[in-house]
Amino acid sequence: MTKNRHDQFAKQYLKGMLSPFSQAIEISFELPPGEPQQVDVWFIPQSRQPIDLLGQLGKMAIAPSLIEVFRNPISTEDLFACIEKLCRVRAEWKRRSKRDNQKINPQDHPQLWLIVPTASEKTLDGCNAIAKKNWPKGFYFLGDTLRIGFVHQLPVTPETLLLRLLGRGEVQRKAIEELLELPQQPLTDFIREKITKLRLMLKSQPNLTTNDQETLLNIDALYEDWRNQTIQEGIAVGRQEGRQEGDRTTLESMLEARFGSIDRKLATVIPALLDLSSIDRVRAVMQLSQEEIIRDFGQQVSSTDRPGNVR
Repeated sequence: MTKNRHDQFAKQYLKGMLSPFSQAIEISFELPPGEPQQVDVWFIPQSRQPIDLLGQLGKMAIAPSLIEVFRNPISTEDLFACIEKLCRVRAEWKRRSKRDNQKINPQDHPQLWLIVPTASEKTLDGCNAIAKKNWPKGFYFLGDTLRIGFVHQLPVTPETLLLRLLGRGEVQRKAIEELLELPQQPLTDFIREKITKLRLMLKSQPNLTTNDQETLLNIDALYEDWRNQTIQEGIAVGRQEGRQEGDRTTLESMLEARFGSIDRKLATVIPALLDLSSIDRVRAVMQLSQEEIIRDFGQQVSSTDRPGNVR
């Protein structure tokens, strides 16, 4: 169950960030006919240019890719299972291109990315994984198609932040601290929302593992920041709504004092009058007749199809 919670978080997290740049993306992707198997994320990019906004994750997403995310250290058996998935997808890719009489460009062959916390030296040596000079520490390659990102080895830079948030323990805690320092924008708001949902999922479960408890501690700071921000936004909205309600009450009092009462036609132009500045609103009420107000501002309501317009 624990694995499933973190698994769903990782899938939704990656899908949300990669979707704007994808030609196609699917989570829990069912592999071609055969023994039932799924891949965490299947991604086809819109272009082969790195996505600068996503840092190293954007550099990874320049070719059709299978992405597998591991919560725990990866074993040799895990590696072979992922390689099997890649072979099945590449075989289906080749079969379809042959059926459609299309040639596959070498750079368009699907590749496999593994995002893992760590692995033993024995596992790395056993699969002959090597580093590449154009990639930071923590990235290893098995030929041109199988690539591994070890989250706990990644340098602490803005470019690796989105990957380090998928880490564990101190690595994840540090990444969340960095996230809290970033200004609000759609990407960071999305990440905060997903991490907050993971916290709620964990909070609702009994008998959490030590791993889960550690994750909750890491997320709590982000949650408190999000909660305080939400409260402040609610207060600001309340104040704004209070000001708007006060403006409406004042305007209605002015109309009643000037014209004796507010009939049905006059009521329809109140939203248009509220759109004016305070000075222009007072001038309109004090200088124009009731018929002129209805005529001038009634036309404005009709042309913009304002809510509350009575026809």
